[in-house]
Amino acid sequence: MALISFASREYSERERLDAAREFYAAVANVELAVPHGQPPEIEARIRLLPGVSIASVECSPLIAQRELTNLADGNDDLSFLLNPSGQGGWTSSQPRLGEATCRAGEGCLGFNELPGQVAFHGSRARFLSIGFSRQLLSPLLNQDMRPAVNKVLRCEPLGHLAQLALALTTGREPQAEQDPVALTEQMTDLAVLCLGATPEADRRARGRGLREARLRAIKADMFALAGRGDLTLTDVAKRHGVSPGYLRALFRHEHTTFTDYLLTLRLQLAWRRLTDPRFAQRAVSEIAFASGFNNLSWFYRAFKQQFDTTPTEARAEAGADASAMRVSV
Repeated sequence: MALISFASREYSERERLDAAREFYAAVANVELAVPHGQPPEIEARIRLLPGVSIASVECSPLIAQRELTNLADGNDDLSFLLNPSGQGGWTSSQPRLGEATCRAGEGCLGFNELPGQVAFHGSRARFLSIGFSRQLLSPLLNQDMRPAVNKVLRCEPLGHLAQLALALTTGREPQAEQDPVALTEQMTDLAVLCLGATPEADRRARGRGLREARLRAIKADMFALAGRGDLTLTDVAKRHGVSPGYLRALFRHEHTTFTDYLLTLRLQLAWRRLTDPRFAQRAVSEIAFASGFNNLSWFYRAFKQQFDTTPTEARAEAGADASAMRVSV
């Protein structure tokens, strides 16, 4: 999966405007206009998947325009234009179809076969564009999307779509190593649920893309909260707006259980802390409790079973390795 990056700070102030215009013309066939010709501040990352293009942008005030002359490229992608945070803002508009200003967590539609523009304002606006091939998306939709261009979208699938797109454009997340075709399927599933899918596409999307997106969000939440000893399945289900039974089914589909997955997270957390020199002065029991364990006997048994060593031995071995590295240096 190709990842294309651009940062205006890599150019001198005198070169930034021309460099930014060349970049936007090459990757999106759009024209840039900036207030009073001021040097723009832009950081952009673009991820290309089969039939899907993702652009994550942070920028100073500017206008990105797709004029009539730009339409000759034949690009008819349908794009989700999203505001991933409350920082800055922007307004999308297309003649005869409408104008939309999106707040944090909201999005709207853009049609590449039509002229239009996105005007960015604020000192540092954030913008996420996810373009889908019309050939890929249209057969899965139950309606013409053009009347919805000036409508602001906000729904659960849109939130998952944005999070996956952001993860892919950082270049650091595990998602970036996944099968590109599978990622396209996940994103397409979420897109059609946002827009209104045919009955068959809806069933498939809810059983595949939405399920995977929910599980990904739940796992990330559990990772962040694993150190809480009172964390329960009911708590997590409520936080994500699903039933406890549905949450159990999500993990059952992964051939595990909520309890086993949470135990693994807690053991990994304890291992990281026991082998980290910054925690060397903390007692093993303190680390166990801070890693979400409420029973020390259970912690020692589970740790030994998982890592084939005791917590004390793991700490001692990590300390010996660190000492050996210092001596060799």
